Amino acid sequence: MVRNEGARGMVRLNPLVEPGPELSASDRERFARHLPVPELGEVAQRRLRAARICVVGAGGLGSPALLYLAAAGIGHLTVIDADAVELVNLQRQVLHSTNGIGTPKAVSATERLAELDPGITLLPVQQRLDESNAVELLSGYDLVVDAVDNYPTRYLISDTCSALGIPVVWGAVLVTRAQVSVFWSRPVGPDGHLSPITLRDLHREPPDRSRWVTAAQVGVLGAMCGMVGSLMANEAIKLVTGAGDPLFGRVLYLDTMAAQVSEVPLTPWRSL
Repeated sequence: MVRNEGARGMVRLNPLVEPGPELSASDRERFARHLPVPELGEVAQRRLRAARICVVGAGGLGSPALLYLAAAGIGHLTVIDADAVELVNLQRQVLHSTNGIGTPKAVSATERLAELDPGITLLPVQQRLDESNAVELLSGYDLVVDAVDNYPTRYLISDTCSALGIPVVWGAVLVTRAQVSVFWSRPVGPDGHLSPITLRDLHREPPDRSRWVTAAQVGVLGAMCGMVGSLMANEAIKLVTGAGDPLFGRVLYLDTMAAQVSEVPLTPWRSL
């Protein structure tokens, strides 16, 4: 539930991933601009190299999120998407190309990411996430990025990850506005366990079907998708490494045409 009275304090969370092996000489050069960044450094980079992240959706939000997660050095990326690249996608889905039209998005995405960093383990999954396969497909990851564009799949990801205890980086865009947040059913901070917050604390149920709209109906600003996907990648990096204050217990609202960003605290329903 969104609460407007007073701000929820910033929340620190423990790093999701233990550091992996020492960085290679090649990795030291590749991530040379990461290593001096406050709260990152070599140990954080080793955490990123050891991380396993699943991104559901390789479209408008998944494209920039995947590019920046790969560039950041995430060691294993799984891409789940059942669709193929279409010409109409290319205005915002910058991971793909004109030459890739007709190629499954999961395959197109992993081919591009392999060009960016051959050291990443990449798994394309050309399946549509549903109740029959969600637990199997989402299990075993440190983090799931929800980059889908429909309510049933959003809630399926949230409910499945809640049951599995996996944190979710969530984003949603519509026309020229967007929201970003972090959900986790088993959050752990430096002082111990925290109250869980999931998508159902923001919206208990999806809206009535009569209110659903799609990008095909109302449009979406392509450049905004890049902004939001990059924010989502940044939240994932923070969660993996324990750096900064993640958007857990907060919803970031972006209005691109007004050039305004605001934040609303999010309180668990069960705490009311």
